[in-house]
Amino acid sequence: KWIKRLGVLLFALYALACLALYFAQERILFNPDTLPQDFVFSSGEEGELEVEKGIFLNCLWLKDPASKGAILYLHGNRGSNRRCLHQAETMQGKGYDIFMPDYRGYGKSDGLIVSEKQLFNDAQKAYDFLKQHYDEKQIVVVGYSIGSGMASYLAANSQPQQLILLAPYCSMVDMKDRTVPLLPDFLLKYPLRTDEYLQKTAAPITLFHGVEDDVIPFECSEQLKSLKPDAIQLVTMQEGHRGVIFSHIFRERVGELLAQGLR
Repeated sequence: KWIKRLGVLLFALYALACLALYFAQERILFNPDTLPQDFVFSSGEEGELEVEKGIFLNCLWLKDPASKGAILYLHGNRGSNRRCLHQAETMQGKGYDIFMPDYRGYGKSDGLIVSEKQLFNDAQKAYDFLKQHYDEKQIVVVGYSIGSGMASYLAANSQPQQLILLAPYCSMVDMKDRTVPLLPDFLLKYPLRTDEYLQKTAAPITLFHGVEDDVIPFECSEQLKSLKPDAIQLVTMQEGHRGVIFSHIFRERVGELLAQGLR
């Protein structure tokens, strides 16, 4: 009897853990800051991008007087464009405008994130908007942390000049398996299969990752590079997760990559 009761208890605890993972995914993956509608950014031009009827993403457009292209920057899971503006500024002065959409529920953007399909559709709307202003071969897609999954999706389904990922993950399936491997994969609403998208990407791919990253292990970028060893460049850095984009190595190498794209 006690063995049976123990089995029932363990099964109940397992089921509760599964339910907790399923319903808490948005809180686990996304950590937005909201901004008042009258908030004024220190630089850049604001715009509103309609991604669904009555739903607008607040976007920040940093324009370069000598612009020959555009960077679509998909930021990480924390904060908003107010916080991520300083990240984008590390890519300024390279001959590219920088376009930053805030995800749903972030900053001054409307709505809430509810599905992977929605995330991808919103990112595609931002990319399509840039295609109205630039030739596609002038568009560089850059994704940092959680944004690397959406950036990879865009590169796999479009023809950008190049794809640059900072601190990317193989997938959220892989990240789950590193922490709670006993929970089934089908519970994930956001699989974000960067590994699959990179294999379908024709554009040049460069990964930046720090060996001291304690959020998304450096090993993830090593695994991604192994998928296409000759087509994916991995820039190894010493920084942790939040230091990669501010590193002088990133500033220098991204400048070289962007200059090559303009030739």
